[in-house]
Amino acid sequence: MQTVRLTTCNTSYEAHLIKGRLEAEGIPSVLTNENMASLYSGLISAFTGIDILVNEDDLEQAKEIIGALNNNVEITT
Repeated sequence: MQTVRLTTCNTSYEAHLIKGRLEAEGIPSVLTNENMASLYSGLISAFTGIDILVNEDDLEQAKEIIGALNNNVEITT
């Protein structure tokens, strides 16, 4: 299975919030660049953002989950 980037977050808090919600919904995820983002916060996010990676098969469901988070909609399964 291939991993793909779901989104890039500007803060560790935001990344962990999304990661926790994904895992609560049964979608495993991985954070990358977290240390660089912490060390160089305030720089261009393209270089320092925290990427959230998910399995390619879970991408569409993960997009729905973070879309609902952005709209403050409760996900029910």
